[in-house]
Amino acid sequence: LGDIELTKLSPALVTKALDKIVKRGAPVHANKVLAALKQAFSYGVRRGAMTENPALLLQGRDIGGIEKPRDRYLTINEIKELLLFLNNNKNRMSIQTKLAIKLILHAGIRSGELRLATWSEIDFENNLWTIPKEHTKQNEIMRVHLTEPVKIMFKTLKSVSQSDFILSAHQGEPLSPKALSRAINRIQERIGIPHWTAHDLRRSFCTQLGETLHIDPVVIEKCLGHKMPKIMATYNRNEMLVQRKEALTKWSEYLEALLEPKVISIESQLQKKLKA
Repeated sequence: LGDIELTKLSPALVTKALDKIVKRGAPVHANKVLAALKQAFSYGVRRGAMTENPALLLQGRDIGGIEKPRDRYLTINEIKELLLFLNNNKNRMSIQTKLAIKLILHAGIRSGELRLATWSEIDFENNLWTIPKEHTKQNEIMRVHLTEPVKIMFKTLKSVSQSDFILSAHQGEPLSPKALSRAINRIQERIGIPHWTAHDLRRSFCTQLGETLHIDPVVIEKCLGHKMPKIMATYNRNEMLVQRKEALTKWSEYLEALLEPKVISIESQLQKKLKA
């Protein structure tokens, strides 16, 4: 929209600006920008800076189209391939990027929660990561148990850190929102599994806790930091920290076991033949 005066904005001008985002292949982002513009212009109307909201009648289906919910998650075999790639010293990825991907997969946290995390949030002594409400989607404090592999990852990052932020860019600033996405896009073909995103790692965490480890769905929702349905949230403020700790520990142990060589002893092979 550039330097166009607020009073001269029109639905046509807003649509034209959003169409540029769609044409560069980002229809979902265009819809998010539309939502942000609606809020900004409504604020302008309430403050008296504008007489009407030029984006009010525009809808996402008119701009980026109707968005289908993503259902992509990594299978256990894909997760194994990803972890093997990340553990390979020849992949030439930065330690921050490699461990960021593994941390999201192990803990199921949002990439933004990790990107904005500071060392003051990590309590190594009590194995606890306390995410402030300002950094969570639900605007509530989130506590994450540090499993042993996760704790080691954080300590590795700490050993190379020169910033208050766990994942830092130049001059001690937090990693940019697009940095991790760009890194993931660069390694897609090298890993050899269908396209996936950082958020798909979180969906994989959720799916595999249920399908593979048979964790209680309520515990999984708590691990993800989701709010419970209103009536349940009103009467149940239990954070289920013990159950979440058990679930996260089982998951981390499972991921670690995936990378262990499968050795079958000669004795067990003979026993199988005898039974047959």
